[in-house]
Amino acid sequence: MNRILSLIGVVLVVGCGSPPDGPYESYYNNGQLMEKGTWKDGERDGPYEWYHENGQLRSKKTYKDGVEDGPSELYYNDGQLFQKFTFKDGELDGPYEWDFEDGQLRLKRTYKDGVQDGPYESYHEDGQLLSKGIYKDDEKCGEWFELGNTVPKKDPC
Repeated sequence: MNRILSLIGVVLVVGCGSPPDGPYESYYNNGQLMEKGTWKDGERDGPYEWYHENGQLRSKKTYKDGVEDGPSELYYNDGQLFQKFTFKDGELDGPYEWDFEDGQLRLKRTYKDGVQDGPYESYHEDGQLLSKGIYKDDEKCGEWFELGNTVPKKDPC
């Protein structure tokens, strides 16, 4: 039989015996949905969503056998998307974007096997380019634009 515990505005479902298996939901004390997704053999598996206490979506992630694997999105308290990225076997892999609260792009980079590898761009809140360059194996390489200046070439990419 399951017991429900309430701790600091969070409702936890504590199972007696076996780990969760199948669809799962938990709720805040105010009745708002806190999280929903699927568990398989005691681990998250498939799409999973978390919500802010105000009911707005907080994050969406995808799991495979308890490990992040697939697209992930994070949202501000008002529901505005602010980060978008992808995991492959638990490592960041692919494009990563981070926006300011007004939706303007703040940062754009690329990951490969958990390290920065590829184009990188960052911006001021007013939309002006702050820095731009390329990463290879988590190290800056080639020519970079930083704080309004072109920086001499570093190691070639």
